[in-house]
Amino acid sequence: MGRVVIVFLLGAIFIFGIYVIISSRTAKFSELEATNNYRVNFARNIALSTVDILLSRLADSTSYRVNQEQSLNLMGGSAEFTIIDTILGSDSLIQIRVRASYEGIEKQILTYVKFTGGFVPPTLRGAITANANLSKTISDMIIDGRDHDLNGNLIPGNGIYGVSSGTTFTNLQGAMIGGTVSGVDYPPKYPEDPRVIEENYDWGGTFPESPDKILGFPEGTLISIAKSGIQGSQYINDITKLKLPLSGVTYLELPSTETKIDLGNKDNRGILVIHNSTGTTRVVQIKSSRTFKGLIIGDYMFHLHLNILGGLILLSPYLEMTKECKGNNDKKILYSSAAIKDATFFATSVSGQSGINSGKRSVNVVYFFE
Repeated sequence: MGRVVIVFLLGAIFIFGIYVIISSRTAKFSELEATNNYRVNFARNIALSTVDILLSRLADSTSYRVNQEQSLNLMGGSAEFTIIDTILGSDSLIQIRVRASYEGIEKQILTYVKFTGGFVPPTLRGAITANANLSKTISDMIIDGRDHDLNGNLIPGNGIYGVSSGTTFTNLQGAMIGGTVSGVDYPPKYPEDPRVIEENYDWGGTFPESPDKILGFPEGTLISIAKSGIQGSQYINDITKLKLPLSGVTYLELPSTETKIDLGNKDNRGILVIHNSTGTTRVVQIKSSRTFKGLIIGDYMFHLHLNILGGLILLSPYLEMTKECKGNNDKKILYSSAAIKDATFFATSVSGQSGINSGKRSVNVVYFFE
């Protein structure tokens, strides 16, 4: 009996020893596995944070690329990255490659993005839009709310009104007016089809009183872009210092004295703002021998001796009511969603603002691979 007890005890001790060894090994393995998982997750967090940083840089500058690998120290680890243009399938995309390292663990993420397009501000309901009487302002121009591409070619069924006004409208000087209503195009003619004119529209009860509000930006955004000088942007408070051609955002903050603006024979484009804080700038003539492509936002404007491919919005509630502008029937305002979207895309890209109908950033993630 004594020997049996001894054998039993020895067996129990042996089994317990095996258990202790296995438990110790398991604990060490669990600890190691937990440590490795922590490192993997931390490396992933570094990679994701780097991607987010690079998306912000792209939003700030559409031309930002990194063709040769660069490094970034972040969160106690590091990340190497490139940003290149590439083709995936049939899409032209931008590839962001990030390889993050943390305590010997590496994590790679591939992100494919593209820039979202610009937007047409919903305030613009006609090729020329105002919360005031436009009967004298349009003179005898050709006003066409049908949509046009960047070359002036017609895009059927995609346009807006020819004229949209917050008051009544009478075509006093024989302008040829056309537009698109409910997907139906009406070519410019005189007298115009009444369906291409929108009268007494209230814009939800409030007409935006500033250019920034037209675009859905915080106040001061357009001036900030203009002052940055990016892609030819200009902020001007002395018309004699205006440089041509216009591009990016051109902001003319002029006094209420009457001003004439000559845009010369240059291919001007972008967003042109002629506005001061009291909304009292007075452009009594703006002329050019070439077509302006984009969006013009002004207070009071008269004698529109230029072609516009895009759209025109006037902010002042007091437009011309007595003077006439004859002999302007060779000038056109042609609505172009493409020209306006090009202009607003630039503004949202460099400002990082949302704008109306745009994302928080102007960069859209198309594919994401870990």
